[in-house]
Amino acid sequence: MLARGDDYSYRLLSYLQMKLQDSGASLKRIKEGKWVLKTNGRKWFVKRFPNQLKFMLQERLISSLLRENFHHVLPFHPIHENEMLLFEGSPIGITTWLETSSPISYDQPKDRRDALHVLKKFHSVSKNIHQSWTEEVPQYKWLKKWKKRMMQFQYNLPYLQAFIQPYYLYTYLEWGKWALKELKSIGVFEPGKCITHGDVAHHNFLRGKNGVVYMIDFDLMSLSTEMTDDLQYCNRILPHMNWSLSKIKGIEAFHSYEDQLIFYLGLMYPTDVFREWNRFIREDQYYKQRVWGYLMNVTIQQFPERMQFNQELHGEVKRINTQL
Repeated sequence: MLARGDDYSYRLLSYLQMKLQDSGASLKRIKEGKWVLKTNGRKWFVKRFPNQLKFMLQERLISSLLRENFHHVLPFHPIHENEMLLFEGSPIGITTWLETSSPISYDQPKDRRDALHVLKKFHSVSKNIHQSWTEEVPQYKWLKKWKKRMMQFQYNLPYLQAFIQPYYLYTYLEWGKWALKELKSIGVFEPGKCITHGDVAHHNFLRGKNGVVYMIDFDLMSLSTEMTDDLQYCNRILPHMNWSLSKIKGIEAFHSYEDQLIFYLGLMYPTDVFREWNRFIREDQYYKQRVWGYLMNVTIQQFPERMQFNQELHGEVKRINTQL
């Protein structure tokens, strides 16, 4: 069944019924561009992709990972082996539906460990995938992306000062500027050969009822170094670890970064503050009200811990520079 008035979903259902040769198939909209499909006694996840290249890259990545016995991803429907489903100009992807247990949450140590374990397994496999289609995977431009995000935050400052004391805003901005200046001076941003996920937020890891953790949503996949995902993962879990550098350094997967300057400088860049406040500006009033408490916590309540964290990072940078 479909909600009345959702004409696009009605048309999409008719298209899928025809393609899957199942007149009894049903479709339920989850959110914009995403549905759950029931056909031939099974449930599937349906997603509208922005363009054919995005779909092609993800379908081939998933297929390649499964061939390499990486079973922490959800297979596409067999119909995609024979054709690309194009509906009203957009590719439609159908993947296996996963019945989940409790959501992954980074405030739970076990969830953090399990998500990281899957992420590192993904890196070890993806860095060895070298096929013709991987040449189409976009390169991740560290400095360009980080500078753009920071410049947008700086542009928004006059408006943000109506909500937050300037001291906090300009301190975060200075941290970002210093980190980018130092990263640029290092000049080690060579193209990576690892396919990275690009968005390692907790909601892109799902735990099935079988206990296995799966990765989903590779929309931001790129060719980079695995450190780009690792830094993003650290930034996501640090608020749940009291911004403790010693705890990050104690994670075995990151021991190889012990003397890598770029890792500490990357941790210094306040990507979450820039990202979330930039989004705050873009979104509507309902969103602003919904995330206000979270933003206050990230920006102000956590500020003393982040200040201490930043000082420790400066200490590591000084230590490594002394060794050089």
